[in-house]
Amino acid sequence: MTTMFVPSESELQSWVTELCRTLGLLVYHTHDSRRSEAGFPDLIIVGRRLIARELKSATGETTEDQERWLTALRTAGVDADVWRPADWRDGNVLRQLQGLRARSQR
Repeated sequence: MTTMFVPSESELQSWVTELCRTLGLLVYHTHDSRRSEAGFPDLIIVGRRLIARELKSATGETTEDQERWLTALRTAGVDADVWRPADWRDGNVLRQLQGLRARSQR
């Protein structure tokens, strides 16, 4: 039986951040969220448009505050969602980030 490596939320964040930089996208993460608004998404990523992503482990649950922020951002027209390790494995993260690159960067 093969055991599949499942990254932690912090490992996933590191991978996504590095991929954003490799693709020439701006990425923001609040490093010390203790003085920030509860539930604000982990990453704000900017390319041709802006997306907000909450990162969770394979079994992590979003909090009520996180859901409130994601809903409010979606209502305001922002692409706001949750990424998990499965999204990295299946190429979903890469596809979405490549879609943010400026036409001249492709």
